[in-house]
Amino acid sequence: MLPNPMRRPRTLPIVAAALLAGACARRPVHGPSFDVLRTSPPVGPGSAPLLLNDTLTVYFSEPVSPLSVTSDAVTVVDEEGHQVPGTLRVGSTWVGFEPRPPFTAGLDDGSFLPDRSYRLLVAGYPRPDALRSAAGRRLAAAHAFEFRTAATVPGRAPLRPLATGLPFLLRNYDAPQSLPADAPRLRLHFTLPVLPGSATADSVCVQWLGTVNPVPIQPRSVRIVPSRLDEFPGSTVEVDLGPVPQLEGMPGRPLRAGDLITVSVRSVRAPLCDYAGNPVVATVDPFWTVVPGTSVALVAWPARDGGIAGDDPLLPGFESLSGLVRPRSRLEAGDGSLGVFRPRRDTVLRPGVPFDRGDGVEVQSRGAVFPFLAIDVPAGVTVRVDGGSSPVQLLACGGIRVDGTLVLAGPTVPLQVPRPGTAVQDLLEAAPVALLAAGDVTVRGRIETAAAVPPQHSPLTLASAGRIHLFQELPYHTILAVEQAQMEPAELAIVGLRGQVEATAAAFTYGVPPGARWIATGNSPWSVLPLDRDGGRLCVLGPSGGIRVRWQVALPDAVRKGEPDLTPARVGRPEAANDQDWVEAGAGSYVRFLLDGEVAAAAPLPSVREIRLVDR
Repeated sequence: MLPNPMRRPRTLPIVAAALLAGACARRPVHGPSFDVLRTSPPVGPGSAPLLLNDTLTVYFSEPVSPLSVTSDAVTVVDEEGHQVPGTLRVGSTWVGFEPRPPFTAGLDDGSFLPDRSYRLLVAGYPRPDALRSAAGRRLAAAHAFEFRTAATVPGRAPLRPLATGLPFLLRNYDAPQSLPADAPRLRLHFTLPVLPGSATADSVCVQWLGTVNPVPIQPRSVRIVPSRLDEFPGSTVEVDLGPVPQLEGMPGRPLRAGDLITVSVRSVRAPLCDYAGNPVVATVDPFWTVVPGTSVALVAWPARDGGIAGDDPLLPGFESLSGLVRPRSRLEAGDGSLGVFRPRRDTVLRPGVPFDRGDGVEVQSRGAVFPFLAIDVPAGVTVRVDGGSSPVQLLACGGIRVDGTLVLAGPTVPLQVPRPGTAVQDLLEAAPVALLAAGDVTVRGRIETAAAVPPQHSPLTLASAGRIHLFQELPYHTILAVEQAQMEPAELAIVGLRGQVEATAAAFTYGVPPGARWIATGNSPWSVLPLDRDGGRLCVLGPSGGIRVRWQVALPDAVRKGEPDLTPARVGRPEAANDQDWVEAGAGSYVRFLLDGEVAAAAPLPSVREIRLVDR
């Protein structure tokens, strides 16, 4: 049957309707426009003038995209069109401009000046940097809000008191603070902002406690200063005594280390006041101890000579010796070419025979010498040292730790007690089995011999350029050798159970063996910052050899007082730092420094004299 050409296909209307419906579905849906609703406080003709510390807030018809809030999208300009400094705060449906309050009596150092005209500009369509809503819509139109600041009234500053409910108090210190003798500037911290103009020389009573009766000191200046410790800007007062403090009734003289200085804000001629005019309340007068110099060292490291290890104390570290921090490296400790020996199962060390060092990598000795970076025998693991009839040397550029069992299967030699000062290399060559470390040696497990030791024979020489820590007795007539410089009565380098051993002091050689290359690491102890300091300026004295300095911060432990909380979530990541960088740590937090540097033969060794964190 032939189709009827006059008959219209029934599917065409259906397809057309579907296409029309799809087009309607793709058409953008326009909701209500994103626009400004109001400002707080209200601004414009007839509105009350703003006080100098008032935050001007703009409210919008829907949530604001925080990423679109920039100093170009929301800005305040003065009568000349210059941008006014301030801080932008963003909420769900609002943006606030927070001015910087004035600190001086002239009220001319804040964001707003008294009795001046300003404009708040909010960028909108069609500018590409216009304020946007959380849904992505640009502000429907730009807005400009004219306003004027309040004029100064005699005896009263145009500043709004903070509605915090806090009393105006002087914050107390838990301990005396340090004051540098050559830059004596005291800082008093308060709970609320200090009224500009009330910070004068008559608002504090400074006294020197160097005689039987306190002697008043006339401050060179008293001013309000910004501080990162302030909860509210303008809550810190600095009292500058000058390089030669002026003593009442006495000739001026510089402060000396050990002097005590106290400051009182009670019973003064003109008290410090808050914005509401309330005088300050103080229960305790803080005092300072004078220290030498132009700054206070919040942290000074190292404080004494000795070894400096990293987070893994077995790896090569640093040492502090006579005012220099340098890698703890000894020629007799080898080049570390076999890496870290940390076996996971029972292992036999035999010269010339490959073995797994513990990480799946097979290595073998250099003749009868095993030059490791570090030696760590874990608990439950037995390591048998079998040199046959030849002497064997196990060397470590870092440290040695035996928590498992070390079995000596080699021969013994007739005991010869070495004289103090004998070269440690001579001891190595005379020993049947020798263990030597540039770092510390710790024995918690067992070191035993495979066969009985004949009388007056020695099976082992154990040497360290650091300390030897013994928790188990060693085989009879083991020779213990520590570096001669360590053998001092006040600080013996051999600690713990010695048993029937022979101890001596040996001469080590500082340096790096040919072909050696490794990374030395070291960490300072955790040091707590005073409660009136939230950081300091880093001073790296005498860095050389490409040494790298980093710093790390930890929060105080809420349970164990006086200790840092070392749980990962409360310890910051290490941050790189250079000399004179500012370290932002937080008041009362803990800080430590981390060192690392490459140690290589025929290259300058990384070193540093001292690291300090100072208050200025």
